[in-house]
Amino acid sequence: MTDIVVIGAGPAGRFAAMKASEEHNNVTLIEKKHIGGKCLNQACMVVCALNDISKHLNDASNLEELGIINQKPEFSYSNATNLVKETQKKIRKIITHETVNTGVEYVYGEAVVDAENKKVIVNDDDYHYDKLLICTGSSPDIPDIEGVENAYTYKDILKFDEVPEKLVIIGGGSTAAEYAGIFSSMGSQVDILCRSRFLKMIDDDEIEDYIVRNLLKNTIIHENVTITKITDTSVVTNFGEIEGTVILATGVKANSQIVEDIVDTDVKGNIIVNEHMKTSNQDIYAAGDVIGGILSTPVSRMEGMVAISNIMGKEVEADYSLIPMTVTLNYDVSYLLGSNVNNNGTNITMPGAAGPGAFWNTLNGKTGLTKENIDTKTGKINNIISIAPSSNIALAHTVKAIKDGNTANDYDNFIEIHPNTDGIFKLTEYYKRYL
Repeated sequence: MTDIVVIGAGPAGRFAAMKASEEHNNVTLIEKKHIGGKCLNQACMVVCALNDISKHLNDASNLEELGIINQKPEFSYSNATNLVKETQKKIRKIITHETVNTGVEYVYGEAVVDAENKKVIVNDDDYHYDKLLICTGSSPDIPDIEGVENAYTYKDILKFDEVPEKLVIIGGGSTAAEYAGIFSSMGSQVDILCRSRFLKMIDDDEIEDYIVRNLLKNTIIHENVTITKITDTSVVTNFGEIEGTVILATGVKANSQIVEDIVDTDVKGNIIVNEHMKTSNQDIYAAGDVIGGILSTPVSRMEGMVAISNIMGKEVEADYSLIPMTVTLNYDVSYLLGSNVNNNGTNITMPGAAGPGAFWNTLNGKTGLTKENIDTKTGKINNIISIAPSSNIALAHTVKAIKDGNTANDYDNFIEIHPNTDGIFKLTEYYKRYL
């Protein structure tokens, strides 16, 4: 039996701890604030909860314009945030029970690592380890801008009493887009200030244009912006002053301070690991946001499982070849990252189809868009970007099929659940026209 201590009870640490305990190791899981990590308590699940509301408001507005309903729903942001917090508490209770039920010892408190004596100290208690796994996540990366203390971050979204009349979002990635989608649907006038290009990780002009025109209401995108000052009511830029409540969506930084003098880190503070998630200290591993890389809850979970497998003596490497990602908007915008993603083949584009979540947008032409890049000689799928109500589910299954060696030719016997809006089968049929 191995003594394993895991610090951080987010997706990376919690799933790793449960796996190790189920395989008869002595596991201690330490968390200083809330089980579930940033995703449940501050970021992803908050976005999902508020996006569900914004979708409902968008649907109601569309149905009113079509003459199907004759009133808009009343909306209380404070009631919504209170219920989000109540739901989070319920989920934390459930996953705490799930975790300790596997035999994990769950300890609440701030950890101090004594690597020389191979122990972690929490609340004056010592926890010996043979192997230590660091999964301490990340925090908002605060830029060096005058008056930045006047801005909010994702940690503050549930603290608003009401929807801001005007909102200025600093940042050009998925978080900026998601907050713009949510608050513009709730009535805010939104300005997004990008240091370079908006949604550059997607790197597709047609997709970006569709998002801006069809999925972001009352939103103005400003690219290549230099910000000189933030006040409590505005942002001063190289092209003038923009009024509004300010939210930072400028990325995150690793919470690596707990071992910064024990293991090697890079210039940004990310813990450096090898393909087995092992650090420069042979007894310490790390996984999740604290190592940088692709920041995604499923990726963090994968890294945690890779780390714990290697801690238990198995030779496992992290697979970053194809990673499905999603920007959560009125329609999910799903795309691929990874070493195997390229656009070296033929691009095939298909407009979205009517179906659940899209039927009542058929008349205005806003049913989505999917693009696929295929090697017409081999049928190998190189890349996919999809804007559809359930693209996040469709793309994840497609990635699994690609990893299992399937090509576009193998979709002849594919039968999807009907009705749907994603059209994976139809895309593969389009591809055959290029043979």
